[in-house]
Amino acid sequence: MAQLNVKLSESEIEALRGYAARRRTPISWLIKDYIHYLLAGGQPVLPLADDALDSAELTSPAQWGGSLDWLATEPDIYSISDGEPV
Repeated sequence: MAQLNVKLSESEIEALRGYAARRRTPISWLIKDYIHYLLAGGQPVLPLADDALDSAELTSPAQWGGSLDWLATEPDIYSISDGEPV
């Protein structure tokens, strides 16, 4: 297995740690999922000028990165009739 070393500034590392903590996932998994997303043909996610990402940009890595593929094998235990109407 190959390794890739990337130099990041302290502020970049801290921002990445904070993002990973909010997502409750290791930094390496975030990077691996993003690489899978890009290799599957996904467009690079670039921050907007005001650093606010729209919902399509936020959901694309999850949709194409493979991190939610395990849900395909999960049983459907809830139906539309479960719970209370909103």
